[in-house]
Amino acid sequence: MKHAFSILLTMCVLMIVGAALITRLDVSDQPRPRQGRTLTVTFGWNGASAKVLEQEVTSRVEGVVGMVNGVASVSSESNFGHGRVEIRLKPEASVSSVKFEVASLLRQLRDKLPPGVSYPQLAGGEVVTRSSGDYDQPILTYHINADMPDREIRKLVERQVKPYLMRVDGVRTVDVSGGSDLEMEVAYDADLLSNYGITAGDLADAIRSYLGRENVVGDAYRHDSEGNLSRITLFLKVDGDKIDFESIPVVTVGEKIIYLNNLATCSFKEKVPHFFYRVNGMNTVYLTVYAEENVNINKVAAQVKTIIDDSGEVNGRSLYFTCDTDRAKERFSEFQVLIRRSAISLVILLLFVFLCKRDWKYLFIVAVSLLANLLLAVICYDLFDMRLEPFSMAGVTISLGLIIDSTIVMVDHYSYHHDHRAFTGIMAAMLTTIGSLIIVFWLPDSMKDSLYDFAWMIIVNLAVALLVSALFVPALVTRMNYSCRKAGSPRNLRIILLWNRFYRGYMRVAQHRILRWPIMLAFFGLFGWTLCLFLDTVNKSHYEREKREVKLYISGKMPVGGTAAQLNEKVLDVEAFLSTFKEIKHFESYVSDGGAQMMVEFTDEAQNTSFPYKLENKTIGKLVSIGGADWATHGVSERGFSNSLNLQYRSQQIVIAGYDYDQLYRYAEIMQKKMKENPRVVDLVIRNVGEGEQEQELYMEYDREKLTAYGMNVNEMYGRMASILSEYYVGRKGNTDIVLRPHQYNSFDQWQMENSFLKLQDREVRLSDFMNISQREAKKSIKRENQEYVITLAFNVLGSYNYTYNIVRRYMEEFDAMMPVGFRCLQNEYRFDEEENQQYLLLGLVAIIIFFICSIVFESLYKALVIILLIPISMVGAFLVYHFGGVEFGLGGFAALVLLSGLTVNAGIYLMNEYNNNGKNYLRAYNHKIIPILLTVLSTVLGLVPFVFDQDENHFWYSFAMGSIGGLLFSLLALVFAMPVFTPSRRSQKKGKG
Repeated sequence: MKHAFSILLTMCVLMIVGAALITRLDVSDQPRPRQGRTLTVTFGWNGASAKVLEQEVTSRVEGVVGMVNGVASVSSESNFGHGRVEIRLKPEASVSSVKFEVASLLRQLRDKLPPGVSYPQLAGGEVVTRSSGDYDQPILTYHINADMPDREIRKLVERQVKPYLMRVDGVRTVDVSGGSDLEMEVAYDADLLSNYGITAGDLADAIRSYLGRENVVGDAYRHDSEGNLSRITLFLKVDGDKIDFESIPVVTVGEKIIYLNNLATCSFKEKVPHFFYRVNGMNTVYLTVYAEENVNINKVAAQVKTIIDDSGEVNGRSLYFTCDTDRAKERFSEFQVLIRRSAISLVILLLFVFLCKRDWKYLFIVAVSLLANLLLAVICYDLFDMRLEPFSMAGVTISLGLIIDSTIVMVDHYSYHHDHRAFTGIMAAMLTTIGSLIIVFWLPDSMKDSLYDFAWMIIVNLAVALLVSALFVPALVTRMNYSCRKAGSPRNLRIILLWNRFYRGYMRVAQHRILRWPIMLAFFGLFGWTLCLFLDTVNKSHYEREKREVKLYISGKMPVGGTAAQLNEKVLDVEAFLSTFKEIKHFESYVSDGGAQMMVEFTDEAQNTSFPYKLENKTIGKLVSIGGADWATHGVSERGFSNSLNLQYRSQQIVIAGYDYDQLYRYAEIMQKKMKENPRVVDLVIRNVGEGEQEQELYMEYDREKLTAYGMNVNEMYGRMASILSEYYVGRKGNTDIVLRPHQYNSFDQWQMENSFLKLQDREVRLSDFMNISQREAKKSIKRENQEYVITLAFNVLGSYNYTYNIVRRYMEEFDAMMPVGFRCLQNEYRFDEEENQQYLLLGLVAIIIFFICSIVFESLYKALVIILLIPISMVGAFLVYHFGGVEFGLGGFAALVLLSGLTVNAGIYLMNEYNNNGKNYLRAYNHKIIPILLTVLSTVLGLVPFVFDQDENHFWYSFAMGSIGGLLFSLLALVFAMPVFTPSRRSQKKGKG
């Protein structure tokens, strides 16, 4: 080969460059973030109801943004005092230009909105990752111990450790929780204040006046020493530290001064927390670190750990940090498994190459060519800014076998013939594989997100393999003077002769003008039979997302008026129960005023046993025994458990839409009444799309006539109740908060509110005589989708899947007929059929792409058709694996079918290329190429073997590997026995020429 030395020297330089760029590779557990296609407009209007806000603001914003080019759909939500509009863009729309146009329109609309409406804020369109389900979970959690009270530990960490952690690039926020601060409670008697004619506000103003204030009270004029008039700021400062706090004068009644200690008692107490966070039920100080969504959390976690390791001693005080959770390490475990899998695959492939040839020179050529491929690919990764994450790393592992395929074919051909005619077949094989992967970019988003980086990584590696096999491999074979020609007789000559005799006889039958047709029908019949078996095995659920680790989630919620501290007492009881099980690896508890969330993780040994289900049942029994709260569980069994309508899971829903909200809600109530007549329809509620139950509140409906008759003032009544039910933050004395709180604060419940007498205008009155106190939904919101109001009826149906489907369908048809024009039922169910049709159509597109590539390469439509016919016959192996092997199909199975469409034709392309080059002698071409073809197919199969051992860890890769291996092995049978049937015989070719 000419210029062999120059080519080798150039490739060596490029390999050195690639090796130097390895340290610059972007390695992460998440794919590179991509441009978001959703914009959000938010606005507020204090005191405005949801209905007024929707009519005056939300509808106007929707109308303006809906006319912008590139907008696919618009949805909105109007709540009490605030609202939002969500804009989803078309795939081809430019996010930046649409965002600019929407911002301009909002600026023009601002002056037309009612007074008091805030300026509409536009956000969104940023880059987002494929999956953000773990975005709100911390990457690191530490509990901290020290020889000091918890509150001092927390303050020390907040002052000395937290600021350094926040400076780490990629850290979103750092929370330090645990340890309650002290506060000064000023407890007063509301009745005593009423006797003196004092309100809680008067008491708060008196305390603030004497706490010590610094205020600018105005300006003053003065003459300087030269007589010039100047204006200076008058600054008033009151030093409250010199005043005895309890001796603060509050008010003068007659000639008597009433002091604070006459009305209230002052004491230091621990603050009642509004949020609790614990790991494994341990009550201590916790440091939790949250990362940004699009960063390499492994690097972020490493920097955070370095800072924490250096923070063992702060200001002479020793702090002991213990890591409870390291999600960065957990999320990188799959990536580490893939690295080990790649190493194992590489060792297996090289060992296989050596055992087949038993030639160290041959092994050296293959190994160096593979190294050149990988190092040149590193240059492409850096040039195209590609990220190595689990799916892309799997693409690298799989492409190792494909790279070795091209190397083996070129080494065998060039060392024997010393020409580049085999490159045509290699190029066609690579292009068909790349063509099959291109359809990934047209898949539905739910599938494309998982396979996007995987496909790109294989495409780049195959493109590099083309360059290496065309230039580097021939140059290396030339310089090493390697030849595959062996002196003497080949090993196992007798077996080879017997096989050739049998195969020559089979070819006479397979290419007979009459007998070939029954053989063709047999192959197509085999394909049809296995396809039917495969379709019986596959069902819609196989396209759901990959199964996650089994975790038990527990939710708790207090009734109206409940606090986080009260709920925390009940959660502590649950934590004590969970701590008795050694099969639990880890559990976390989050408690706030809005409710409690607990997450229970199991040990690896318990994951695949019945223990999670047993624990769920025992936990349900424990939750039922804890009164005073609503509980729910999910994550283990399909339906879970709930003892509350607020937390009940509802599997079925009917969405209705219309142009008038009030009328639409009336139709929803009619539908609800009708459906309640069926005893199998349970847990029926009306709610907004995508929401659970609304929060509840106590609602006071005043009797205006009675208030007027008795001369009562609503504001005075409200102020009297506020003095009993409200607490006031007054200010700070030193580092301690001062809180004004009535004695009746924790004991004045709804019953006392309805039956107690309060002093108003020198007389005792009972509130229930002037108002009706009841519960109602606190936050009523109004939702619209594309200018239509939408409401959901959510419910459960007791019955089989077919009964549920039929009853929901019947109700929808009945209600559709009942409602007038402008109102309709929307089918709110998962629609897999359209996606499945699209996927199978895309498999047909793969065949078309391969057909045109082969037609161009071989300059024959018939030969291209022969190659295409190998695809369905090779698929028989994959179909049999999924049916008889009990392998779950899923997304991994579909990926296997896509890749098989490109891989199974490679062997046929190599053989057809040799067939064209040696004078149309099929048997000679077969004898010359069958060994390299066997090596290439088996090397690809061996490269997939490490994925087979992930059955329990990762269903995607197990399904992918098993389907691919089955299809590739059966492709050998298709090549040997089916391809001669479809290939034109020399007799038919001569007749055609004649």
